Amino acid sequence: MKKQILVCLALALLFPSAIALNCNSLSGGDLYICNSIQSTNLSQAEKDLLIADIFNKNKTIPDFDFIYSWNTNLNIKNSPDNKYQSNGSIKNAWVKIISLMPSVLEDNILYIPEQVKILTRYNYDVVLPSGTASGDCKTSYSLEDKKESLDLYVNSQLIGYDQLTAFIIKDNPENLNFIARLKIEVKYKVDHYQNKKYCSGYKDGKCIKYKTVCEYRSTNYQTDTLSLTDNLNAKLYRNQLNSSFKITDKYNGITRGILEANNFTKLILSFNNSFYRDNRYIYSLNYTSQYYILTLKAEKAENIDFKNINVNKENNVFTFTVKDTSNCKIELFDHFNSITKNCDLSYNETNFSIKTDKTNYYKTDTIKVYITPSDVLVNVTYGNQSKLAKNYTEFKAVLYENKINAKLNGEEVNWFVNVNKKENAALLRNLVILFLLIYIFYKAAKVYYLKSLRT
Repeated sequence: MKKQILVCLALALLFPSAIALNCNSLSGGDLYICNSIQSTNLSQAEKDLLIADIFNKNKTIPDFDFIYSWNTNLNIKNSPDNKYQSNGSIKNAWVKIISLMPSVLEDNILYIPEQVKILTRYNYDVVLPSGTASGDCKTSYSLEDKKESLDLYVNSQLIGYDQLTAFIIKDNPENLNFIARLKIEVKYKVDHYQNKKYCSGYKDGKCIKYKTVCEYRSTNYQTDTLSLTDNLNAKLYRNQLNSSFKITDKYNGITRGILEANNFTKLILSFNNSFYRDNRYIYSLNYTSQYYILTLKAEKAENIDFKNINVNKENNVFTFTVKDTSNCKIELFDHFNSITKNCDLSYNETNFSIKTDKTNYYKTDTIKVYITPSDVLVNVTYGNQSKLAKNYTEFKAVLYENKINAKLNGEEVNWFVNVNKKENAALLRNLVILFLLIYIFYKAAKVYYLKSLRT
């Protein structure tokens, strides 16, 4: 196992070293694996680095190399689930799909990518009959031949014959059923011996003494066969990492932009002296059977970390403000894949605005919205309606919905209107007239009263 552990060491070097990690603080499968690592011929520093990496409880990137190394080097002699079958001279036979690699267990569902390896193990004993067959004075049994064949299937399609088989899922079904079918055949020879009486003494030409000799008489061959299967269900991991990046504004040495990313488990946006990390999963070791067969378990646990950058996150849209944009890089990860993209830091300034044909509307009136410049495609929203438009668009006025919003490349502008009921407007008009009449009457009464005082 030493060689395989060294494969993981490169990854472990990325993590801080612990000083003489003590396995006694662990339990269960963690303790078993920790002790296994400590028993290797690696230096203590190398052991500490490896253990610190494997048992990092906040691990945000899956380590499939260690899983592969561990599982393929397990010495599995007995059935991991204690299920055995026998027939004739074939005893204690078992077959087991040990692991699909790489794979990730999430919400009790095992996910695999299109390219995967299936690890299978099996074993059986041959126990030839013993004792003397009926009518024999002696019976001997000897093994002539034994052979086994392993056939591996996914959704009834044959994919291989070896205990470690690599294959590609071509037709992309969602649900996958893996079957390992083991056929065993044992052929042995049975030699039969029978007693034969011989004369061992004569007198006067007559046999007066006999002896019995157990002599070989015949041979027959016996063949025992046994067929047994194991199965494992999984799901094909369907995911497509994608992102878009755009610089939306530059002012006073500050750059503003938008990153939109989808279907990731981890995102890193990095610049020369700043970064933003969004980790949405952590990975841990999942143990099965007394052999500690390993699978990676993924659990949702979002953690955000950043330095020298301001980010406003809304779902999968990240609006960022940063000072130094040099060495910009986008890294996206999912359970099985990763991509790295450079950033398009070009910036073309576009000033846009909206306005309406008037500011006051009645319910169901047509609001005409004009867009400047007229040749840019803008997302215009009014109430619960959104439209992509150039130059001009229109909406039906909705009572008390007063805000019109337009977005372009992360920039947005607002325009406000008034929407009222016609009857409310008529009532307002009547109230204005009434107050005007009252005011006129009041002024006239005041003039008349002052004249009466003079006389």
